[in-house]
Amino acid sequence: MQTTIWIVAVIFMLILLLCVMKLKIYISYSHNGEDDELTLQVRTLFGLLRFTRKIPLLAIDDESPAVVFEEQDESALFKKEKKEKFTLRRFLDDIRLFQRFLKHVIGFHTIVRKWMARVSMHDFSWSTTIGTGDAALTGAVSGMLWGIKGNILGIVSNYLRMRNRPVIDITPDFQQIVVKTTFSCMVSFRLGYAILAGIKVLRHWKKGKMLFQKNNVEQTARRDIHV
Repeated sequence: MQTTIWIVAVIFMLILLLCVMKLKIYISYSHNGEDDELTLQVRTLFGLLRFTRKIPLLAIDDESPAVVFEEQDESALFKKEKKEKFTLRRFLDDIRLFQRFLKHVIGFHTIVRKWMARVSMHDFSWSTTIGTGDAALTGAVSGMLWGIKGNILGIVSNYLRMRNRPVIDITPDFQQIVVKTTFSCMVSFRLGYAILAGIKVLRHWKKGKMLFQKNNVEQTARRDIHV
């Protein structure tokens, strides 16, 4: 009997620890000419557990409309590398799958909005150097980029909690043709909120699927009556 109580207590403590644990995701991206690199690092358990993924863009495939990139995954337990192609067909297939998913989840936007209100954004920094070779055009493009960055920052701050002042910068280069940009930030949230949001999505997905099937049956019945 005591053994059972201890097992239940340990399981309860593990679930409680999992719910209160904070997940931190560090994101950094850099573009300089033809060189691109995206780095994602996930940390939890006070930084003791880490997982890093680096995705440098290698080239545009000459044989098909695809981007070739190399993934590098690294953690305390393993390290592996692989090359992949991201094609237009794969992109369109992913969009279709997401649309089908949204069709079955009732109130998906509300669920995500409530969860994202619990997500914090730290150290948002986005710097860009732009030059077109023409002074007037460079000035116009710089102004347009300021507007784009301002709109993106407004959307992000509307959904997430900004923990400190974001830094955005655009440096026009009137002497040469150049495009450089660096972006970095850290996103944090408690796993308990993410698990709760996942449970809500699963529950609403089942309701949406049943409603979708019911509507299909009713539409089929109406067509049969008219026939």
